[in-house]
Amino acid sequence: MLRMTQQLLDLTKEIQASAESETWDNVAKLQISRENLIKKIEQLPTPEDEKTSLAIEALIIEIQKVDAQIMPKVAEQMRALNENRKQTNQGKKMTKAYQSTR
Repeated sequence: MLRMTQQLLDLTKEIQASAESETWDNVAKLQISRENLIKKIEQLPTPEDEKTSLAIEALIIEIQKVDAQIMPKVAEQMRALNENRKQTNQGKKMTKAYQSTR
């Protein structure tokens, strides 16, 4: 479980790097991989030794910190996509209205 949680942190950092460089297609692909890894981790038994549990906890805290850094950039991108979609829909409506008056 510890190894997989470390992989999750590494994947989260890759997502962060892709978000910062605005390679959103890569962010989407990495996010799918991340979700699959989380599902696998959730199926594993909880470690019984305290040292491993504490190491996993520290990794999870680091993952949460990286997530918190990623979210503003992702939210900004989502707003931009929604605005773009609204403008596209408005343009289609205007074109349709123009064509119906001809």
